[in-house]
This record gives sequence, structure tokens and C-alpha cells, in this order.
Amino acid sequence: MKDPRQFTSDVFQTLCEWFEKKKATLETMVGSGAPFRDWIASESFLACKAREATYPFCEVAAGPSYASEGVGAETPLEEAGDLRVGGPGDGANHCWVFVEFAFLGKPVSSEGPREIDARASRLLRLGWKKSSSLLVVVLASHGDPLKEWAGHLANCGPWNRPALAMPFVINLPGGGSVAFKAIDIKRDPADTITPGA
Repeated sequence: MKDPRQFTSDVFQTLCEWFEKKKATLETMVGSGAPFRDWIASESFLACKAREATYPFCEVAAGPSYASEGVGAETPLEEAGDLRVGGPGDGANHCWVFVEFAFLGKPVSSEGPREIDARASRLLRLGWKKSSSLLVVVLASHGDPLKEWAGHLANCGPWNRPALAMPFVINLPGGGSVAFKAIDIKRDPADTITPGA
């Protein structure tokens, strides 16, 4: 039986491996300068669906409602998250991951921390203690996104919480890179799922 930490790590690894195979598309998206958070969420759903039978996941849901988790929506825009994945054995042993994605691309600006804070605030509404309420921050740039965003994210509370794993960096064929960082967002920091937890 998988534990929540291992299950969450497996889901994050599934996403990273999927996007590693999409380097050319990522490069096109980054080069366009357009935000593509919704595309990331859709592709993440496809990544988990593709692995659903072999993992096995008991559920892979795109756009899961917060109401399904007992959280009343404050506005219509807050009704759905980006992804929910349940683990083997009908998600027993708290093997559930509810995901929100935050995308930060070009230009580097003070809007990035606001996006991260907004997504983290949504996850905090879940109040989960053992299952994962995962914030996946995707940074993209024509250089090193972790360095380029460092100054703007230095005081961003959710960004500075312990990460689930080291950021996963995908170097793009024509230059630049995309970094994925996963952070379990909990009300009580003692409940946070980290590599050593």
C-alpha cells in the first residue's frame, strides 16, 4: 500500500516525465509569451489518465470541484481546482492529490507571487491534513527561470515552504527552460508532505 508521500511523489514524477516528452511544444508555448496554465492543467490530466491503468489510479479528474471536498465556493471562479488523482485501493491511506497550477512566464514581474498566493489560498480552503493539496508552480523563461524569478519570489510565503522534491527542470532544445516545483500546502506546517516526511 502506498503512503501519501510516495503517492504524491509518484503523481508529480508522472507529470514531469510527461512534460519532458513535450519539449518542443513547451518551447513553442514559452516562445509565444502567452500564458498557458490551462494547457498545463489539461496535459497533466492526460499524463495521469495515460498512467491510470498501470499505476493504478482509482480516479483522475480534470477540474475537480472544491464543493466535492466539502468546501463552499466563494465565487464561481473558485469552484474548481485543476486536477484530482486518487491512488490505488480507492485512494485508501490518504492517497489523494488535489492540484492547483500556477504559471509564471515572461516578463518576470511582481504578479508572479500574487498568482502563487492566490492558488495556495484556494488549496488552504481544503483543510486537508494527510492527503496532498499540491501547488505546482511552473516557471518558464528564455534563460534560467529559477534564477530569474528568485528576487520576485524571495518573500513569497507559499514558494518558500518545503518542496515535495527538488524542482524538475526541462531544458528546451532552442534554449531556455521550464521548471516545475511542487509544494504541499497545509494549514499546519507539521502536516506538510516533504521528501523526508
